[in-house]
Formats: sequence, structure tokens, C-alpha cells
Amino acid sequence: MIKSQVGRRYSKAIFEIAEEKNQVKEIYEILNSAMVLYRTDKEFKNFILNPLIDNEQKKSVLNEIFGKDNSENLNILLYILDKGRMNCIKYIVAEYLKIYYKKNRILDVRATFTKELTDEQKKKLINKLSQKTGKEINLEIKIDKNILGGGIIRIGDKIIDGSIRRELDNWKRN
Repeated sequence: MIKSQVGRRYSKAIFEIAEEKNQVKEIYEILNSAMVLYRTDKEFKNFILNPLIDNEQKKSVLNEIFGKDNSENLNILLYILDKGRMNCIKYIVAEYLKIYYKKNRILDVRATFTKELTDEQKKKLINKLSQKTGKEINLEIKIDKNILGGGIIRIGDKIIDGSIRRELDNWKRN
């Protein structure tokens, strides 16, 4: 819970800076890259979290890795390091993305189907959801053969379950 609160506070401040600089996407990219590296590379994570390694050495490595793109945006990453919050980078990035989606009226939708949808089916689904919600849709599709047919759509904390599996379960209960 504390990490998510830290993520919220930092992401709000970082997003305000990003908007002022008109660099919202660029700052997201550097934060996301750092998060991916932190979560996937054990050596990097151990290096960053090691209390015996001086922060200046850590900054030097971050500068080598991320400084090529925009050294000004790197300062945000260095600030997170200085404050000892690299362990919260996942939460900072997640909250940053939530702020971005909210300001740009984008809605994350996760859909599960038994097979891959065609491009036309995806467009129809996105258009229909966009009309219903009045927001731009960011659709993520997952394939799950266990639902037998139909689909399950998750919009935030709402679930629309139109799967055949659910229909069969309902039929069994009745």
C-alpha cells in the first residue's frame, strides 16, 4: 500500500513536469524503460538496490543507459534514485499511465476470447465500446480456450461475461 501511495505522489508530480515541458510521452518512455530493465534484469536491480554502491556510480550507469535520448528527462530518473524510490518504479509508471489515460479520455479494456479476432471484429468492438463509454479504447485481447465460445470483457472493475462457459454454468444451476 505504501508503494502505491508513493507511486501516486511521484507520478502526479512527474506528470505535471512532463506537461509543462510538453514531453509526456518521452518521459513515460524513459520511466517505462527503466521499469522494464529493473524488473527483468536481476543484475541491474541488485546494482540499483545495493546500499554499498555510491549513488554517483549508480547515476553514472543510468546516464550511460538512458542519457543518450534526453539528458533533461534523465533528471527525473536520477531524482527517483536520489530519493531511494527505484523500488517503487513499477507503481510510479502505472500511476503515470492512469493519469495520462484519464486526461486523454482513454479507457483500458481487456477482452478474452476463444480465438483471435479479425481486424474488422476488433474495429467493431472498439467502435461499439467507444460509443458506449464516450472514450478512446485501448484494447488488449487474450486468448483462452477454456471459455468455449463468446467472450469476457473487463472495463476497469466491470466485467461483461458473455462466455458459453458461464451460460452452461448458469444452466446447470437452474
